[in-house]
Amino acid sequence: MQQLKQIRVVKRDEKRRAQQEATLGRRKAAAAAERDVKDVVSSWVSEHRRRSEEFRRNYSTLLSELGLSTPRGARAV
Repeated sequence: MQQLKQIRVVKRDEKRRAQQEATLGRRKAAAAAERDVKDVVSSWVSEHRRRSEEFRRNYSTLLSELGLSTPRGARAV
């Protein structure tokens, strides 16, 4: 007689649900990583803008103290 092999019956809904849960987990991880990147980039951008504005003000002030005209768009505040 032949030996009977053990068979595991997997319903399609269960298989599909397991795949969806795995996909959802990857999406959540990707979304969290994307949020972290956005936070880092936005903080870098705001810091860069602050420093650029500070440099522009200092440069305009220096030029006006030396009696030179400021370049277009760079007015002392």
